[in-house]
Amino acid sequence: MNELTRDVMDQVYTGYSTKYNVGLEKAQGKHKEFCEIVTSTAPIEEYPMAALQGSLRKWVGSRVVNRLTGKKLQVINDTYEYTLGIPANDIMFDKMALHNGRFEDIGLMVVNHPDKLAFDVLLTNPVWADGKAFFVANRKIDDKNRVTLNNLVALGFSYEAVSTGQKQMMAFTNASKEPLELEPDLLVVGPKHHQSARAMMYNETIMIDGVAVTNPYRNDNIKVMMSGRFIGDYEDHWRLMVTNRGVKPVVVQKVFESGLIRKDRFNDDNMFIDDEALYGVKVIDAAGPGLPQLALAGIPA
Repeated sequence: MNELTRDVMDQVYTGYSTKYNVGLEKAQGKHKEFCEIVTSTAPIEEYPMAALQGSLRKWVGSRVVNRLTGKKLQVINDTYEYTLGIPANDIMFDKMALHNGRFEDIGLMVVNHPDKLAFDVLLTNPVWADGKAFFVANRKIDDKNRVTLNNLVALGFSYEAVSTGQKQMMAFTNASKEPLELEPDLLVVGPKHHQSARAMMYNETIMIDGVAVTNPYRNDNIKVMMSGRFIGDYEDHWRLMVTNRGVKPVVVQKVFESGLIRKDRFNDDNMFIDDEALYGVKVIDAAGPGLPQLALAGIPA
């Protein structure tokens, strides 16, 4: 039996911190593949609307200076927490190991939390800097409203729908109608279409109308990513993205991550009244849409 001395509680915290760190190391952090990660230092960050350029311009006359516009997107940071109570008797009777997996899970949750924020940006289709939805069929990208960007396909997942989206993205131009020469390299789907999406991109043959045919859609350069958030009303949604540019389709801003913190002193209220030690994390972060030229949504009509 353990007396709940400071030394014992410190050892317990060290053990649980080790398991927490194991979770941090295990986590994949899918958002890192398609998000621009920004260090935030304010409650609200503002991002000026930017234009994606396709190539260098031939120098004729004076330089043409490309500037950010006055329109701005605001991304508001939020605070998140997770708190775990461990009965003091479990520590006293040396049953701490029962909870090791729970601390590992907390580490996983911390790393994967931006995944949730980033995928929710893709799913909820928030308003962009110009006041239009991020995924929309009629965005004007030039001052004279002559060039339209359509990063929306009003179809659920199918081979033909994704192929349409690929062609749409590869035809994107800048405001001067110069091709951006984009090649999508990431396809995001939910569990329902994960296997079909992999077959589309990687198999030599696929089934079309019940017949095995040579796969006309195969593209080893496009990675298929499954998100468990594409379920329910979103199960037939899909997203195509370009992730190999200097800027990214989604912005994740990170402010603060506490690490594992504790409230486990014998005279703490939780120990005195509820007979349990408390451990938890605090995270401040947010996510928002990046450049609409780098993402296209398949949203069933």
